[in-house]
Amino acid sequence: MKINQAKALIKSTLRRAVEKNIHIAVEFESGPGMGKSAINSQAACESSVLLKCAVAYIPFFLSTVEPPDVRGYGIPVVIEGEQRMVYTKAPWMPGGGLGYIAENGVLRRATAIDKIPPCGIVCLDEFRQAGLDTQKPAAELLLNRKVGESHLPNGYIVTACSNRESDRSGVQRELMFVTNRRMLIRIEPNLDAWADWAEKEDIHPLAIAFAKHKPHVVFADTVPEKSGPFCTPRSLVMASHLIGEMDMEDYVECAGGLIGMGAAAEFVAFLRVAEQLPSYEEIIKDPKGTPIPTRPDACYAAMQMVAHRVDVKTAFIAFTYLSRMQKEFQVAGLRAAFNRVPQLVMSQDFAGWLRDNKSLVMAANLIGKKGA
Repeated sequence: MKINQAKALIKSTLRRAVEKNIHIAVEFESGPGMGKSAINSQAACESSVLLKCAVAYIPFFLSTVEPPDVRGYGIPVVIEGEQRMVYTKAPWMPGGGLGYIAENGVLRRATAIDKIPPCGIVCLDEFRQAGLDTQKPAAELLLNRKVGESHLPNGYIVTACSNRESDRSGVQRELMFVTNRRMLIRIEPNLDAWADWAEKEDIHPLAIAFAKHKPHVVFADTVPEKSGPFCTPRSLVMASHLIGEMDMEDYVECAGGLIGMGAAAEFVAFLRVAEQLPSYEEIIKDPKGTPIPTRPDACYAAMQMVAHRVDVKTAFIAFTYLSRMQKEFQVAGLRAAFNRVPQLVMSQDFAGWLRDNKSLVMAANLIGKKGA
Protein backbone atom coordinates (compact mmCIF):
# COMPACT_ATOMS: atom_id res chain seq x y z
CA MET A 1 0.00 0.00 0.00
CA LYS A 2 1.21 3.51 -0.76
CA ILE A 3 1.80 5.91 2.11
CA ASN A 4 -1.09 8.20 1.12
CA GLN A 5 -3.44 5.21 0.93
CA ALA A 6 -2.28 4.17 4.40
CA LYS A 7 -3.19 7.60 5.74
CA ALA A 8 -6.62 7.35 4.11
CA LEU A 9 -7.04 3.96 5.82
CA ILE A 10 -6.38 5.52 9.24
CA LYS A 11 -8.96 8.23 8.59
CA SER A 12 -11.61 5.76 7.44
CA THR A 13 -10.89 3.47 10.41
CA LEU A 14 -11.29 6.41 12.79
CA ARG A 15 -14.51 7.50 11.11
CA ARG A 16 -15.90 3.98 11.39
CA ALA A 17 -15.03 3.93 15.09
CA VAL A 18 -16.84 7.22 15.65
CA GLU A 19 -19.91 6.51 13.54
CA LYS A 20 -20.40 2.76 14.03
CA ASN A 21 -18.41 1.95 17.17
CA ILE A 22 -16.31 -0.55 15.19
CA HIS A 23 -12.65 -0.55 16.18
CA ILE A 24 -9.94 -2.27 14.14
CA ALA A 25 -6.24 -1.98 15.02
CA VAL A 26 -3.80 -1.53 12.13
CA GLU A 27 -0.05 -2.13 12.13
CA PHE A 28 2.02 -0.44 9.41
CA GLU A 29 5.30 -2.02 8.39
CA SER A 30 7.99 -0.57 6.14
CA GLY A 31 11.65 0.26 5.89
CA PRO A 32 12.96 3.13 8.04
CA GLY A 33 12.12 6.74 7.25
CA MET A 34 9.10 6.13 5.00
CA GLY A 35 6.65 8.28 6.99
CA LYS A 36 4.69 5.71 9.03
CA SER A 37 4.65 7.86 12.15
CA ALA A 38 3.90 11.07 10.26
CA ILE A 39 0.73 9.76 8.63
CA ASN A 40 -0.84 9.16 12.04
CA SER A 41 -0.49 12.78 13.13
CA GLN A 42 -1.56 13.97 9.66
CA ALA A 43 -4.61 11.70 9.78
CA ALA A 44 -5.55 13.24 13.14
CA CYS A 45 -5.30 16.75 11.69
CA GLU A 46 -7.33 15.94 8.58
CA SER A 47 -9.92 13.98 10.57
CA SER A 48 -10.50 16.97 12.85
CA VAL A 49 -11.76 18.79 9.77
CA LEU A 50 -13.72 15.87 8.30
CA LEU A 51 -15.37 14.92 11.62
CA LYS A 52 -15.76 18.56 12.74
CA CYS A 53 -14.43 17.89 16.22
CA ALA A 54 -11.19 17.77 18.18
CA VAL A 55 -9.12 14.61 17.63
CA ALA A 56 -6.49 13.32 20.06
CA TYR A 57 -3.17 12.00 18.79
CA ILE A 58 -1.17 10.03 21.38
CA PRO A 59 2.16 8.58 20.23
CA PHE A 60 3.42 5.88 22.60
CA PHE A 61 6.92 4.61 21.82
CA LEU A 62 6.72 0.98 22.83
CA SER A 63 10.46 0.36 22.40
CA THR A 64 11.28 2.84 25.18
CA VAL A 65 9.05 1.36 27.89
CA GLU A 66 8.88 -1.74 30.06
CA PRO A 67 5.89 -4.08 30.59
CA PRO A 68 4.59 -2.22 33.69
CA ASP A 69 4.47 1.01 31.65
CA VAL A 70 1.87 -0.51 29.33
CA ARG A 71 -0.58 -1.38 32.11
CA GLY A 72 0.24 1.28 34.66
CA TYR A 73 2.01 0.91 37.99
CA GLY A 74 0.61 -1.16 40.84
CA ILE A 75 0.09 0.61 44.15
CA PRO A 76 -0.82 -1.41 47.29
CA VAL A 77 -3.81 0.02 49.13
CA VAL A 78 -6.05 -1.16 51.93
CA ILE A 79 -9.68 -1.66 50.94
CA GLU A 80 -12.11 -2.79 53.63
CA GLY A 81 -9.22 -3.98 55.75
CA GLU A 82 -7.59 -6.01 52.98
CA GLN A 83 -4.41 -5.29 51.04
CA ARG A 84 -5.23 -4.79 47.35
CA MET A 85 -3.22 -3.80 44.30
CA VAL A 86 -4.61 -0.80 42.41
CA TYR A 87 -3.07 0.25 39.11
CA THR A 88 -2.44 3.79 37.99
CA LYS A 89 -3.97 5.10 34.79
CA ALA A 90 -1.95 3.78 31.81
CA PRO A 91 0.27 6.43 30.16
CA TRP A 92 -1.34 5.92 26.74
CA MET A 93 -4.77 6.96 28.02
CA PRO A 94 -6.06 10.38 26.87
CA GLY A 95 -6.20 13.29 29.28
CA GLY A 96 -3.82 14.84 31.76
CA GLY A 97 -1.96 16.81 29.12
CA LEU A 98 -0.71 13.71 27.31
CA GLY A 99 -0.05 13.77 23.56
CA TYR A 100 -1.54 16.19 21.08
CA ILE A 101 -4.91 17.58 20.05
CA ALA A 102 -5.90 18.39 16.46
CA GLU A 103 -8.49 21.10 15.96
CA ASN A 104 -9.57 22.49 12.58
CA GLY A 105 -6.61 20.81 10.91
CA VAL A 106 -3.98 22.16 13.32
CA LEU A 107 -2.05 19.96 15.75
CA ARG A 108 -0.94 21.28 19.15
CA ARG A 109 0.34 19.81 22.38
CA ALA A 110 -2.36 18.85 24.86
CA THR A 111 -2.49 20.57 28.24
CA ALA A 112 -3.71 19.33 31.61
CA ILE A 113 -6.79 21.58 31.42
CA ASP A 114 -7.92 20.40 27.97
CA LYS A 115 -11.20 18.56 27.69
CA ILE A 116 -10.63 15.00 26.44
CA PRO A 117 -11.49 14.90 22.71
CA PRO A 118 -14.39 12.65 21.67
CA CYS A 119 -12.15 10.55 19.41
CA GLY A 120 -8.50 9.95 18.73
CA ILE A 121 -5.57 7.83 17.59
CA VAL A 122 -3.18 5.99 19.92
CA CYS A 123 -0.07 5.08 17.91
CA LEU A 124 2.20 2.35 19.28
CA ASP A 125 5.37 3.45 17.53
CA GLU A 126 8.31 1.06 17.09
CA PHE A 127 5.93 -1.71 18.12
CA ARG A 128 8.00 -4.73 17.16
CA GLN A 129 11.24 -3.08 18.24
CA ALA A 130 9.91 -3.49 21.78
CA GLY A 131 10.81 -6.54 23.83
CA LEU A 132 8.48 -9.50 23.66
CA ASP A 133 7.46 -9.02 27.30
CA THR A 134 6.32 -5.50 26.40
CA GLN A 135 4.52 -6.58 23.24
CA LYS A 136 2.45 -9.13 25.17
CA PRO A 137 0.39 -6.66 27.26
CA ALA A 138 0.19 -4.36 24.24
CA ALA A 139 -1.59 -7.16 22.37
CA GLU A 140 -4.64 -6.62 24.56
CA LEU A 141 -4.53 -2.93 23.66
CA LEU A 142 -4.53 -3.81 19.96
CA LEU A 143 -7.50 -6.16 20.23
CA ASN A 144 -9.68 -4.71 22.98
CA ARG A 145 -8.28 -1.16 23.33
CA LYS A 146 -7.59 -1.81 26.99
CA VAL A 147 -4.95 -3.18 29.32
CA GLY A 148 -6.03 -4.08 32.83
CA GLU A 149 -8.20 -1.31 34.27
CA SER A 150 -7.35 1.28 31.59
CA HIS A 151 -9.80 1.30 28.66
CA LEU A 152 -9.88 3.70 25.73
CA PRO A 153 -13.19 5.51 25.21
CA ASN A 154 -15.31 4.63 22.19
CA GLY A 155 -14.12 6.51 19.14
CA TYR A 156 -10.43 5.91 19.89
CA ILE A 157 -8.48 3.59 17.59
CA VAL A 158 -5.07 1.96 18.02
CA THR A 159 -2.40 1.85 15.32
CA ALA A 160 1.13 0.44 15.40
CA CYS A 161 4.27 1.14 13.38
CA SER A 162 7.17 -1.27 12.87
CA ASN A 163 10.20 -1.78 10.70
CA ARG A 164 10.90 -5.07 8.94
CA GLU A 165 13.14 -7.77 10.37
CA SER A 166 15.43 -7.33 7.36
CA ASP A 167 16.08 -3.66 8.29
CA ARG A 168 18.35 -4.57 11.23
CA SER A 169 16.39 -2.17 13.45
CA GLY A 170 16.14 -4.45 16.44
CA VAL A 171 12.78 -5.85 15.31
CA GLN A 172 11.63 -8.83 17.36
CA ARG A 173 9.97 -11.87 15.84
CA GLU A 174 6.22 -11.66 15.49
CA LEU A 175 4.13 -13.25 18.23
CA MET A 176 1.47 -15.41 16.63
CA PHE A 177 -1.25 -14.47 19.09
CA VAL A 178 -0.66 -10.81 18.12
CA THR A 179 -0.95 -11.64 14.40
CA ASN A 180 -4.66 -12.36 14.65
CA ARG A 181 -5.43 -9.20 16.63
CA ARG A 182 -4.62 -6.51 14.09
CA MET A 183 -4.55 -5.73 10.38
CA LEU A 184 -1.01 -5.73 8.93
CA ILE A 185 -0.35 -3.23 6.13
CA ARG A 186 3.02 -3.19 4.36
CA ILE A 187 3.89 0.25 3.01
CA GLU A 188 5.78 0.31 -0.26
CA PRO A 189 8.30 3.02 -1.20
CA ASN A 190 6.47 5.37 -3.56
CA LEU A 191 7.84 8.58 -5.05
CA ASP A 192 4.55 10.13 -6.17
CA ALA A 193 2.85 9.67 -2.80
CA TRP A 194 5.82 11.15 -0.96
CA ALA A 195 6.14 14.06 -3.42
CA ASP A 196 2.46 14.91 -2.95
CA TRP A 197 3.05 15.12 0.80
CA ALA A 198 6.35 17.04 0.48
CA GLU A 199 4.87 19.66 -1.85
CA LYS A 200 1.95 20.29 0.49
CA GLU A 201 4.31 20.50 3.47
CA ASP A 202 6.52 23.07 1.71
CA ILE A 203 9.64 20.88 1.81
CA HIS A 204 12.60 22.49 0.01
CA PRO A 205 11.92 22.21 -3.75
CA LEU A 206 15.44 21.01 -4.53
CA ALA A 207 15.06 18.08 -2.15
CA ILE A 208 11.83 17.11 -3.92
CA ALA A 209 13.48 17.56 -7.32
CA PHE A 210 16.42 15.38 -6.24
CA ALA A 211 14.04 12.63 -5.10
CA LYS A 212 12.29 12.76 -8.46
CA HIS A 213 15.59 12.67 -10.33
CA LYS A 214 17.20 9.97 -8.14
CA PRO A 215 14.36 7.87 -6.71
CA HIS A 216 16.61 4.81 -6.45
CA VAL A 217 18.80 6.74 -3.99
CA VAL A 218 15.99 8.09 -1.80
CA PHE A 219 13.56 5.15 -1.97
CA ALA A 220 15.86 2.15 -1.82
CA ASP A 221 13.91 -0.88 -0.59
CA THR A 222 16.80 -2.25 1.47
CA VAL A 223 19.12 -0.78 4.08
CA PRO A 224 22.88 -0.68 3.33
CA GLU A 225 25.00 -3.65 4.35
CA LYS A 226 27.47 -1.41 6.19
CA SER A 227 26.47 0.54 9.28
CA GLY A 228 26.29 4.32 9.03
CA PRO A 229 24.00 7.09 7.78
CA PHE A 230 21.94 6.35 4.68
CA CYS A 231 19.37 8.15 2.59
CA THR A 232 15.65 7.81 3.23
CA PRO A 233 12.83 10.30 2.63
CA ARG A 234 13.07 11.24 6.32
CA SER A 235 16.83 11.85 6.36
CA LEU A 236 16.65 13.76 3.05
CA VAL A 237 14.05 16.12 4.53
CA MET A 238 16.33 16.71 7.52
CA ALA A 239 19.23 17.47 5.17
CA SER A 240 17.04 19.85 3.17
CA HIS A 241 16.46 22.03 6.25
CA LEU A 242 20.16 22.95 6.20
CA ILE A 243 20.29 24.15 2.59
CA GLY A 244 21.59 27.72 2.52
CA GLU A 245 22.35 27.72 6.25
CA MET A 246 26.14 27.19 5.91
CA ASP A 247 28.93 27.16 3.37
CA MET A 248 29.01 24.23 0.99
CA GLU A 249 32.04 22.54 2.55
CA ASP A 250 30.31 22.33 5.93
CA TYR A 251 27.05 21.35 4.27
CA VAL A 252 28.67 18.36 2.56
CA GLU A 253 29.84 17.02 5.90
CA CYS A 254 26.50 17.63 7.63
CA ALA A 255 24.51 16.12 4.77
CA GLY A 256 26.84 13.12 4.81
CA GLY A 257 26.07 12.67 8.50
CA LEU A 258 22.37 12.46 7.63
CA ILE A 259 22.10 10.67 4.27
CA GLY A 260 25.55 9.09 3.89
CA MET A 261 28.54 10.47 2.03
CA GLY A 262 27.66 8.82 -1.29
CA ALA A 263 24.13 10.24 -1.39
CA ALA A 264 25.41 13.58 -0.05
CA ALA A 265 27.91 13.86 -2.91
CA GLU A 266 25.12 13.27 -5.44
CA PHE A 267 22.82 15.73 -3.68
CA VAL A 268 25.46 18.46 -3.50
CA ALA A 269 26.29 17.96 -7.19
CA PHE A 270 22.57 18.38 -7.87
CA LEU A 271 22.49 21.58 -5.81
CA ARG A 272 25.42 22.98 -7.78
CA VAL A 273 23.56 22.35 -11.03
CA ALA A 274 20.55 24.18 -9.60
CA GLU A 275 22.75 27.21 -8.82
CA GLN A 276 23.22 27.73 -12.56
CA LEU A 277 19.51 27.90 -13.34
CA PRO A 278 17.63 31.11 -14.18
CA SER A 279 15.77 32.66 -11.26
CA TYR A 280 12.00 32.58 -11.00
CA GLU A 281 11.97 36.35 -11.55
CA GLU A 282 13.87 35.92 -14.82
CA ILE A 283 11.42 33.26 -15.96
CA ILE A 284 8.40 35.43 -15.18
CA LYS A 285 9.98 38.41 -16.93
CA ASP A 286 10.64 36.50 -20.17
CA PRO A 287 9.00 33.04 -20.19
CA LYS A 288 9.54 32.54 -23.93
CA GLY A 289 13.14 33.72 -24.05
CA THR A 290 14.59 32.34 -20.82
CA PRO A 291 16.74 29.30 -21.65
CA ILE A 292 15.40 25.82 -20.94
CA PRO A 293 17.92 23.47 -19.29
CA THR A 294 19.17 20.64 -21.46
CA ARG A 295 20.26 18.25 -18.70
CA PRO A 296 17.52 16.13 -17.07
CA ASP A 297 18.71 16.93 -13.53
CA ALA A 298 18.56 20.65 -14.29
CA CYS A 299 15.07 20.27 -15.77
CA TYR A 300 13.88 18.57 -12.59
CA ALA A 301 15.33 21.39 -10.51
CA ALA A 302 13.86 24.13 -12.73
CA MET A 303 10.44 22.46 -12.83
CA GLN A 304 10.30 22.02 -9.05
CA MET A 305 11.49 25.59 -8.46
CA VAL A 306 8.71 26.96 -10.68
CA ALA A 307 6.08 24.75 -9.01
CA HIS A 308 7.33 25.91 -5.60
CA ARG A 309 7.07 29.61 -6.44
CA VAL A 310 4.02 29.76 -8.71
CA ASP A 311 0.88 31.56 -7.54
CA VAL A 312 -2.45 32.59 -9.06
CA LYS A 313 -1.02 35.80 -10.53
CA THR A 314 1.98 34.20 -12.24
CA ALA A 315 0.53 30.79 -13.18
CA PHE A 316 -0.10 31.54 -16.87
CA ILE A 317 3.38 33.01 -17.36
CA ALA A 318 5.10 30.25 -15.39
CA PHE A 319 3.46 27.50 -17.38
CA THR A 320 4.22 29.26 -20.61
CA TYR A 321 7.85 28.58 -19.63
CA LEU A 322 7.22 24.99 -18.51
CA SER A 323 5.34 24.29 -21.75
CA ARG A 324 8.67 24.48 -23.54
CA MET A 325 9.97 21.46 -21.58
CA GLN A 326 9.37 17.82 -22.37
CA LYS A 327 5.93 16.50 -21.49
CA GLU A 328 7.08 14.53 -18.42
CA PHE A 329 8.34 17.74 -16.78
CA GLN A 330 5.18 19.63 -17.69
CA VAL A 331 3.04 16.90 -16.09
CA ALA A 332 5.18 16.78 -12.94
CA GLY A 333 5.18 20.58 -12.68
CA LEU A 334 1.42 20.80 -13.08
CA ARG A 335 0.80 18.15 -10.43
CA ALA A 336 3.25 19.79 -8.01
CA ALA A 337 1.75 23.24 -8.51
CA PHE A 338 -1.81 22.04 -7.86
CA ASN A 339 -0.68 20.21 -4.74
CA ARG A 340 0.62 23.48 -3.36
CA VAL A 341 -1.97 25.90 -4.71
CA PRO A 342 -5.24 24.19 -5.73
CA GLN A 343 -6.72 27.69 -6.17
CA LEU A 344 -4.80 27.98 -9.46
CA VAL A 345 -7.87 26.76 -11.29
CA MET A 346 -9.67 29.96 -10.17
CA SER A 347 -7.33 32.10 -12.26
CA GLN A 348 -9.12 33.12 -15.45
CA ASP A 349 -5.89 33.33 -17.44
CA PHE A 350 -4.69 29.96 -16.23
CA ALA A 351 -8.09 28.37 -16.81
CA GLY A 352 -7.61 29.18 -20.47
CA TRP A 353 -4.20 27.49 -20.43
CA LEU A 354 -5.73 24.41 -18.82
CA ARG A 355 -8.43 24.22 -21.52
CA ASP A 356 -5.75 24.37 -24.19
CA ASN A 357 -3.76 21.61 -22.46
CA LYS A 358 -6.42 19.08 -21.48
CA SER A 359 -4.14 16.15 -22.29
CA LEU A 360 -1.62 17.38 -19.69
CA VAL A 361 -4.34 17.80 -17.07
CA MET A 362 -5.44 14.20 -17.65
CA ALA A 363 -1.85 12.92 -17.64
CA ALA A 364 -1.25 14.70 -14.32
CA ASN A 365 -4.32 12.91 -12.91
CA LEU A 366 -5.91 16.17 -11.79
CA ILE A 367 -9.41 15.41 -13.06
CA GLY A 368 -11.75 15.08 -10.12
CA LYS A 369 -9.35 16.49 -7.53
CA LYS A 370 -10.66 19.11 -5.16
CA GLY A 371 -10.35 22.48 -6.80
CA ALA A 372 -9.54 21.02 -10.25
